[in-house]
Amino acid sequence: MQKNNTDKEIPLLPGFEDLLMGLPESERTGWVFEPASLQQKHARRPRHGRASADWVSRVISRIGKAAGVIVAEANEQTGHPKKYASAHDLRRSLAERLRNAGVPPLVICRVMRHTSWETTRKHYAPGNIQTDAAALRNVLNGEAGS
Repeated sequence: MQKNNTDKEIPLLPGFEDLLMGLPESERTGWVFEPASLQQKHARRPRHGRASADWVSRVISRIGKAAGVIVAEANEQTGHPKKYASAHDLRRSLAERLRNAGVPPLVICRVMRHTSWETTRKHYAPGNIQTDAAALRNVLNGEAGS
């Protein structure tokens, strides 16, 4: 089930599949992740039920800031403050790693749960022109020798 309450099948990354398959079949029901409220850590009763995607995103952003993981420096010209790692930065790094590993664009698009490669490319995996040029050379030089 997606955060927009739609049911969608997506290909699993090998490490995540290994994690899930490591569970006994009898335990493969319900939510995959059930984050505990931080209220419990302080021996307080949780104020809300299951954590929302927005809440989890804010917690990840706080972790990025506390860890000092800077993804963009402050820009005086635009007035943008320093930006610390967020949940979307984790998504961006996944898309970039998949692209750099040679995973086909449409597979990356599916993993990212986008309907269009253009969305994935524009926001998550713009790529590197030098890497793309090297890939072209490798593919075309390999075909020329056949």
